[in-house]
Amino acid sequence: MCRLALMALVLIGAQLFTVGAVSASTRDAGTLRFAISAPSASIRTAHSKSSKSKVPLDEPVADKVAFRLASRGCGFTPASALVPSGATTTTVHVPFALGHCRLLEIGDSLGDDLEYGLRHELQFTPGLKLIQRNKVSTGLSASWYYNWPAHLKTDLHKYHPNLVVILFGANDEQALDVNGTSQPFGSPKWRSDYLARVRRIDRLVVKAGAYAFWVGLPIAAPKSYSKGLQTLNAVYREVALSTPGVTFQPIWRLLAKKNGSYRGDAIVNKVPTALRVSDGIHFTEKGDLVIGTFITEQLSTVYNVRLRPEEPAYIDR
Repeated sequence: MCRLALMALVLIGAQLFTVGAVSASTRDAGTLRFAISAPSASIRTAHSKSSKSKVPLDEPVADKVAFRLASRGCGFTPASALVPSGATTTTVHVPFALGHCRLLEIGDSLGDDLEYGLRHELQFTPGLKLIQRNKVSTGLSASWYYNWPAHLKTDLHKYHPNLVVILFGANDEQALDVNGTSQPFGSPKWRSDYLARVRRIDRLVVKAGAYAFWVGLPIAAPKSYSKGLQTLNAVYREVALSTPGVTFQPIWRLLAKKNGSYRGDAIVNKVPTALRVSDGIHFTEKGDLVIGTFITEQLSTVYNVRLRPEEPAYIDR
């Protein structure tokens, strides 16, 4: 399956570094047990016994308030909804049948990479309809270029998803206009405004009756840019911890070396494999499958349903 060339769009006037990737035109349209912690700042997860990966898991984090139960015939039921109030010990639950679920995936060019991996791993899953609505070279900062809240509202009304998987941020290391004044990336006022934008996306999803599963940005090769991605991840995590119905799933450690530095290749299913393309940001097709496999298994864990990747791609240390 071929991939088209990646493209980068730089918008200087707004101090915007935009990273975009063109999706391949040829992209198509298990039972797990896991540990569930008591309501807390994080949901501890255990790796599937079938996994060959030796990479330490990035643990998802979610709000302390119990989620509402699944609706519209979908079996998604977040872990915190299964833990009795006041419980402090780990409990194991048998996964539910999937039922009839709609998964909407949105994001930028990195979201496009994730969508390819998810579609490859989940496209034959009975009871699951995958809907992809990514837009490369976009983000939450340049709303004048692409208004994500407006487009998301339309998509939520049109598709009625049970779960929205989100991966934004590749293009958001830029200044924001806050009350008519340009605020530099990472400044206190920038952070407050960007956090409000993230919360708006999450609340739109939850208000529409869906769960929000926000995937963190991966470590990248350009060091300054990668540091900025950590700033963005901290915002996504903070919002997830304060918004019922939202889970933040990091993938940083999955894609880093043991010492925490960037790596562009790894041993995948016992074969030396390139994970990232030459820009050090986007993923190769095999890299897409690695993150698609990981997120598939994490969705199984977080929402207590039976999901299994079709052709799992695991990193071996």
